[in-house]
Amino acid sequence: MKMTFLQRVERNVIGRVLNASDARVNRMTEPRWEVDGQPLDRRAQYMFRVGRIAERSMPSLTPAAARRYYARLNRVLEASPPDIGSVSELRLELRSGQRPARAYYPDTTHENDGKLPALLYIHGGGFTIGSIETHDTLCRRICAAAQCVVVSVDYRLAPEDPFPAAVEDCDDAYRWVMAHADELGIRVGHIAVGGDSAGGNLAAVVSVLARDRGGPLPFAQLLIYPGTGTAEHPGRTKADLQTGYGLDAKTTRWFFDNYVRDADGKDPLAAPLYLDTHAGLPPAIVVTAQFDLLCAEGVEYADKLRAAGVPVVHQHVPDLPHGFATISVLPRARQAIDNFATALKQAFRQGS
Repeated sequence: MKMTFLQRVERNVIGRVLNASDARVNRMTEPRWEVDGQPLDRRAQYMFRVGRIAERSMPSLTPAAARRYYARLNRVLEASPPDIGSVSELRLELRSGQRPARAYYPDTTHENDGKLPALLYIHGGGFTIGSIETHDTLCRRICAAAQCVVVSVDYRLAPEDPFPAAVEDCDDAYRWVMAHADELGIRVGHIAVGGDSAGGNLAAVVSVLARDRGGPLPFAQLLIYPGTGTAEHPGRTKADLQTGYGLDAKTTRWFFDNYVRDADGKDPLAAPLYLDTHAGLPPAIVVTAQFDLLCAEGVEYADKLRAAGVPVVHQHVPDLPHGFATISVLPRARQAIDNFATALKQAFRQGS
């Protein structure tokens, strides 16, 4: 019987990539793949080459099929998460109706006021794919490493619900968490927002909306390889990033076209890079990856925040691709996740 694409990926990743010796990985990753002279992590290169996970084109699928594909691929690429204290399923009352969410609690004693800091987490997926489930392992890792409550929200997806539906859901979720902080065991004034890729975009936009209505601001914003520009951003056409790393210009265009209508393209609530001013936004931890079409706009966003007087911690990951936060089978990815989660933990402690 002919194997499906995902069955081949599962066989290759589980049977070859995870169990490969360092000697084999080193032998099979010559010559090294490089961008601007920086080599890709060897095991990541081996995963792309042998696992062949970058072969399927998202734009060739329907949104529903893309979601199923991404969910199954995610299960292959995630390592077992660390133990945490507890997990609770939530239903958030938003203007669009009830939306599911999930709260993760660390295995730790509460701070001296009986409450813990928190992160509202907004999953990535190009505004089109992804869910609480696809980012469950990542949220557990952040919860354990940052020693904070993580509330992950399942917002409406495009193209069924285009811009600004996701913005409304995520902004409402932030306000819901603030309003219910006491019953959630969360310390008021210590609620950060964060997300990866499209989720990083939405976390940035939630921060903008909070600023523009006069607060209260998120404690911090954790922006993991955020998409902050439009599909026309020059960084997305970088030639040596177009193949082999799981995200190309065609895919980012498909995601963006699902999300926004042409007239909305440079609306700063869709592309916060184009805000009139970035002053007055919360402190930011911005994470970028060298092997990522969104790297340039992430760096540019960090620079604009810093120029506007916003405190910024910029963590550049020179040897990993876009999406590494949900590829925890890679030891280097787990290290990078721990690094940005630890930065969030330190920010909470310094602000206590």
